Amino acid sequence: MAVHIDLQASADDLRRHLYDGHLLVMTRLPSVAQFVEHARAQLTELFAPHDPQHAHEHLDPAEMAKVLGAWKPRFIHDERSKKLVRNIIEEAGFDAEQTHFDVPKPRTAFPVGHLTTGVAFAFPWHRDVWYSAPNQQLNWWLPVLPVREDNAMSFDLDRFNRPVSNNSADFDYYANNVGRLTTAASVKKEAQVRPGAIDHNPPNELVVLPSPGQVLLFSGAHLHRSIPNTSGLARYSIDFRTVHVPDVLEQRGAPLADTHSTGTAIRDFVNVADEHRFDEETVRRLYGEPPADAMLVFESPKG
Repeated sequence: MAVHIDLQASADDLRRHLYDGHLLVMTRLPSVAQFVEHARAQLTELFAPHDPQHAHEHLDPAEMAKVLGAWKPRFIHDERSKKLVRNIIEEAGFDAEQTHFDVPKPRTAFPVGHLTTGVAFAFPWHRDVWYSAPNQQLNWWLPVLPVREDNAMSFDLDRFNRPVSNNSADFDYYANNVGRLTTAASVKKEAQVRPGAIDHNPPNELVVLPSPGQVLLFSGAHLHRSIPNTSGLARYSIDFRTVHVPDVLEQRGAPLADTHSTGTAIRDFVNVADEHRFDEETVRRLYGEPPADAMLVFESPKG
């Protein structure tokens, strides 16, 4: 496995590299820089007159949860946010007609001792596929402000296709949708089921630090975590996900070494070109019948 910078390859080859566990950094996509500017402007306004990187010094965890709980849905559903995501995907060479994406999610990682639950959850070692993500999922991660080795995220490349002990069997996607309705209220204790590795302490961790204006791509099957933030600075990043329609239909993707969750997140993805979803008949054929009372898609308030 390798970290590729601006790999010159077709979209098909890029996906194959990612399914095989390679990491890609793209540094030349104009819309990434525009997205960073868009997010920075909102954070500056949100925390004014304070520097967003030091906002935790002025707001206690409960206040911070309230502020982020109101802002994040607005950012997620902002039409400019979604337009910039679509632009990034197309600038990277992915076919809009054959690519589905989910909404962009702003992430915050505050220094240890501040808010690390709910809307600012600090993810332990996990794979996104433990959250019922399809194994065709590609993660796009971009920092809004400079990140450091003591506040970013890290990967365990050695375990990409090797099982680790985990509690993903406790995670049901449809039940999680119901739980997400109260995420912003989680201040002192995490209320949702959050799949994670059990007693996992890898001897080697890889930290990749793209600059603001660059984007890191990796498979949703990668084992990764939020590094405990000891930098003294709040970290802000954005991530979104994509799947390639033919790969989903033909079930080509990254290996699933140790996934035991139930349900599927595939209904969250909408088409880049016109925002249609996968048809329900196809979803049920590929991923099985959901419970009769299941919340199939979580629709957060748009504010």
